[in-house]
Amino acid sequence: MMKKQSNGTRGIKSAPAKRASQSAQASEMLKLLIDNIVDYAIIMLDTGGHVLTWNSAAEKMKGWKAEEIVGQHFSRFYTPEQLAGGRTQLELETATAKGRFEDEDWRVRKDGSRFWANVIITALRDAEGNLQGFGKVTRDLSERRLSEQRITQQAAAIMEMAAVPIVPIWEGVVLAPLIGMLDSQRSQKLTERLLTRITESGAQVALLDITGVPSIDTNTAQLLIETISAVRLVGAEVVLTGVRPVIAQTLVHLGIDLSNVLTRSGLAAGLRVALATLNLVVMPKKATATS
Repeated sequence: MMKKQSNGTRGIKSAPAKRASQSAQASEMLKLLIDNIVDYAIIMLDTGGHVLTWNSAAEKMKGWKAEEIVGQHFSRFYTPEQLAGGRTQLELETATAKGRFEDEDWRVRKDGSRFWANVIITALRDAEGNLQGFGKVTRDLSERRLSEQRITQQAAAIMEMAAVPIVPIWEGVVLAPLIGMLDSQRSQKLTERLLTRITESGAQVALLDITGVPSIDTNTAQLLIETISAVRLVGAEVVLTGVRPVIAQTLVHLGIDLSNVLTRSGLAAGLRVALATLNLVVMPKKATATS
């Protein structure tokens, strides 16, 4: 009796079985990857916005355990103001229509605290294009936002000091050296800081030095006049220094009348006038406007 020969396939999986095994392995590896990502909260939502999955990063970032949040609507992560504006519905509608929604804004943890988040919602469709749900990836950017805010505030403080520095140079005398063009915003800052320093220090003379101002136009001249008027209203005198020949000619050409303002071409000469003014105030007499 002859033995039946083997076809050599015993113990070898068929192609469909092998593909199924590989697919199951890939799915398990994907689940492990998502669970081990620590910087991104990765969750799945159904078509109505209810939580289907919850990774460990989501629990760490937002505070809810999986058994507490799975099945809940993702609106739990939004502020009352956002909910009142229909934010969650808008995000799902945008993701559905465009395939993707991205935003940076406040989000809410379980304990009610807020954090600054980058959020991406992606519409998930099957091979036929039918919407199956959404993938939602969230990253906590609170530290980055705080760092950016600190840098912005520091830069603004530095720029403000550089733009309108008010320097006490003698008892009763303060100096405001202007550099660059004087626009309405800088003029307002200059006036505010100058009046504050005069009031706090009891200064009687303010030197406005325009050596660093490259050119004068009607608007700049008018802003200077307004600043001078404001200083006089709080009881101090102004000496305008740095009036170079080209600046003087421009002022005359523009018809700007500074005849009632003490002016000098250089800062040293202006300081001498300021000190003389202090002595004359004590005497008391008025300082002349001669050069």
